[in-house]
Amino acid sequence: MQPARDLADKLKPRLANDFQRRLLDATMLSAQAADNPLRLNNFSTSFRELFRHVLAELAPDSEVVATSWYVPDMTSRSGITRGHKIAYVIHGGLAPTYVETELEIEVDAERSGLVKSIDTLSKFTHVNEKTFDAPDVDVSERVLGACLALARFLDCAKEARRVLCGHVEERIHDDVVSEAIGETLLAVDEIAPHHSLENVYVESIEITDIDSKEIHFIAYGAVEVVLQWGSNSDVRRGDGAEMSESYPLTCEFISKVSAPEELTMVRNSLCVDTTSWWNDYYDDEPDGPTSDL
Repeated sequence: MQPARDLADKLKPRLANDFQRRLLDATMLSAQAADNPLRLNNFSTSFRELFRHVLAELAPDSEVVATSWYVPDMTSRSGITRGHKIAYVIHGGLAPTYVETELEIEVDAERSGLVKSIDTLSKFTHVNEKTFDAPDVDVSERVLGACLALARFLDCAKEARRVLCGHVEERIHDDVVSEAIGETLLAVDEIAPHHSLENVYVESIEITDIDSKEIHFIAYGAVEVVLQWGSNSDVRRGDGAEMSESYPLTCEFISKVSAPEELTMVRNSLCVDTTSWWNDYYDDEPDGPTSDL
């Protein structure tokens, strides 16, 4: 049971809210109640409910039906199945053909594997002679299998986003550099009357949201600048000063799920964080910042 407990601890931070984390804790407690012959039945019922809450949070019905790939399932009263929701969590509104050919994610295989795992748990929610008082080895196997299925599902969604970020990385880097060069960095203007932009780095890209229509990205990087006090001639005479500094930057982008690699920069989203400069400046003041009042 220890491997399953360890995996459950790793799953907790990945769940959407405190209720889901508490439900996972309670579910694992059910599995560990060795003196209760219903422990596998209780675990199976609770874990299936946990999975239902995970899907409800990550794949709202209104978003699923708004995708271009959604086709109602006549066997479901709402038209929406677990398969629909699993696909949405993995790739949002992105077309399945794009996900499979460009991102190389086998959505059907991932979906069927997870549905099979949950269906297996469903068998143990019904109490009969075959499921009552299951041996320890069966309990450990089922619990670990359920936790592995949920972890793999979340990993698959994460991998789809990682690969998509790789596809747009060069475009985002070029746009960030162009934006940084093309506009005055007001945050840096507050530090020095003159400055020059030496370099711009994009260190990582994160997808913050994929819904039925859009993908939202944020780029993290740094900007290297040379700060200058005084004119060029002042600097040459030693009456001015120059200093090289590096500050973190962020910038936001949006693309349509119908054209995921055609990005648009969010206007005024480029932000250069000069907090470190001002923290150091005030730290150098003997008694902190002063006032003339």
